[in-house]
Amino acid sequence: MIEWRGGLNAFYRKRIVTASLQLAAKSCGVELELIAANKRLAPVAFARQLAMYLCHVVADMSLRDVALEFGRDRTTVSHACHAIEDRRECPIFDRQIEHLERHLHRTIGEMVNAGASSPVDVEKKGLRLAV
Repeated sequence: MIEWRGGLNAFYRKRIVTASLQLAAKSCGVELELIAANKRLAPVAFARQLAMYLCHVVADMSLRDVALEFGRDRTTVSHACHAIEDRRECPIFDRQIEHLERHLHRTIGEMVNAGASSPVDVEKKGLRLAV
């Protein structure tokens, strides 16, 4: 099990955010570019909330760090995490989220095991973040 305890450097933080955005976009069936934009369509907003939640819960990123990476306010990230958590009372939704959490956790493990210290190292080692 990977124990983060915060303190992710900027390189890993950006890679984790990218991975969570890709995972959320694919799982919600929306375009990645729409999530990164300020679109407020329900499926897009939900995918963005999901990506924020995954960063906070799986990667143990602080609400402040997630907010900085997503260009949002800390309270917006808090709201997103609560919105996802509230929906987890549904057993089917909860299993889907568990699956996404495991997937992102594996992706983070691959990053750590690759020992990449720069984007060039990641390319050389063939690490891919796409879902």
